[in-house]
Amino acid sequence: MKIEVMATSAIDFTSCQPPSLEEFASKAVLMLVIWACLLALVKKICQAFALRFWSYPVPITSASIPSKLPHPNPQGSAVPFDVPLMEATDEQIGAFMKFRGNETWPDEKQSRDFALRQVAHAAAEYKGELYELRTMKWIDDHFRLRLKKLSYPYVDRHWNGWSSFWIETGGHIRNMFISSVVVFFEHCINGLMLPVCYLVTHDDIYLNVCLYSEVGYMVYATVYIILSYAYNKDVTVEQMHRSVWPLLLVHHISSLILCIGCIYFIEAAPKDLICWVLLALLGLTSSLHYVAQILDFSPFSQANKPWLRMSAHVVCLFFQIAFRMVYWIKIVFMAVTHCLDEHGLELAAIVLTIFLLFTLFNVDFVRFHYKATIGCWLKIQQGKRLAKPKDL
Repeated sequence: MKIEVMATSAIDFTSCQPPSLEEFASKAVLMLVIWACLLALVKKICQAFALRFWSYPVPITSASIPSKLPHPNPQGSAVPFDVPLMEATDEQIGAFMKFRGNETWPDEKQSRDFALRQVAHAAAEYKGELYELRTMKWIDDHFRLRLKKLSYPYVDRHWNGWSSFWIETGGHIRNMFISSVVVFFEHCINGLMLPVCYLVTHDDIYLNVCLYSEVGYMVYATVYIILSYAYNKDVTVEQMHRSVWPLLLVHHISSLILCIGCIYFIEAAPKDLICWVLLALLGLTSSLHYVAQILDFSPFSQANKPWLRMSAHVVCLFFQIAFRMVYWIKIVFMAVTHCLDEHGLELAAIVLTIFLLFTLFNVDFVRFHYKATIGCWLKIQQGKRLAKPKDL
């Protein structure tokens, strides 16, 4: 009977009393296991969906191949392949297929149509690899080398919309796309749904579940970053370039400290303020950042749907400025003054330090989305100028 009572209390999320170490560990581990299962499930669903609906063959009438090998791949906008497949000579196609490692093209046993479908598939894969190389270089130049005035890597126009999107996408970009969906899913639960539920109902169970859930997720994500360093292989949840791992590690550890502090000082904590911190950092800003990343990789990108992408940029930038700049000042002031009044100078200094770290993240977020919005607008204007007929 005593064991049953202990087991029940260990997973009780209604209490607002500071937990014992055993109670905290049991709840955190429970949430870690739940998130490990949920994220694996979301990832599997995304992979299955992509293979089922986004992996149709590229039409040979839509594909092109490059005339120069290797194809020019400067930073910034993609250089489109310049030879439509249906207009390419056998010599051009043969040179391209040899460049891609197919020494035996065309196979005389295959029909001409089947052989051209092979070429279209190879061209789509090469196109995706070029974009991936530009993107990885931009991330490394921006986060590790801290270079200035970098040209943002724009994906080329997709040849067959969503139907062949997965074929035109490189392996690492596929991983980043799925990881963006996975992280967006987590942000919507821990950063949006649970905080809003608490703000509407003021039922403590929503806030308690939210805090323990965020602890479980952050522990899970942090462990995988450490494993990535240990094995020199990217097994992170985010699947970002290696140069971003230190920033992710600092972010996750800082988030863990804040969440654990809220759990142990929950009696005197301003619960509404905690929810607004979660909304400001996750539900209303970071989630939109991952939506932007999904759009940038997809057939809803700048090259495919410029005005849709521009609209998404404006919405995202508005929320970044509103919550990571304007409202963030109020959040920091209220959090630090509360800690000074209730817990003393030492805890207030720790909270202020962590919030200053998040402020640096916020500045980088806002700057990135401001530049992305301006860049999108300039690309649209450039497209309009190119579309105008030239005066004879």
